[in-house]
Amino acid sequence: MATDRITFAPLTEADLPLLHDWLGRGHVSRWWGPQRSLEEVVRDYHPAQRCFGGPMFFFIRLDEEPLGFIQRYAPIEHHHEGWWLEIDDSGVRGVDVFLARESHLDHGLGSAAVTAFVDWLFEDPLVSEVIADPAPDNLRAIHCFRNAGFIARQVVKTPDGPALLMRYRRP
Repeated sequence: MATDRITFAPLTEADLPLLHDWLGRGHVSRWWGPQRSLEEVVRDYHPAQRCFGGPMFFFIRLDEEPLGFIQRYAPIEHHHEGWWLEIDDSGVRGVDVFLARESHLDHGLGSAAVTAFVDWLFEDPLVSEVIADPAPDNLRAIHCFRNAGFIARQVVKTPDGPALLMRYRRP
């Protein structure tokens, strides 16, 4: 899959109903939690939320068509919520991703999107590493991140339960 066909568009308020629909799909809600109301999605994913001054939430596009969702975050910004207490490097960024259509799974699109997004994150010279935290039994996500160059380190405890900490250090 050529990553030059994949782009990222910062989420807008107009995108929130579509994101709400996607989050309710079985293959997404299995890992992202039960269906939320539109009001909860607006609260949790409003585009005004920022990560180190820039957008946090993005639609993944393949040839300009919506493909999925990806978010970036800085782990140290979430210490007060009990997340990633062992990470103290302000240059670490985290990513979470899903593809909107089940028919797009298992074709390398997720790995291509993650690869392109990590490349974009590393354009910032302050970014030292990118982490991902799939559930230990989410084999599809683990495979996706491995194919994008992440290395599994260890299972860690998070406020949402166990997660497999995967790391991609700056080349």
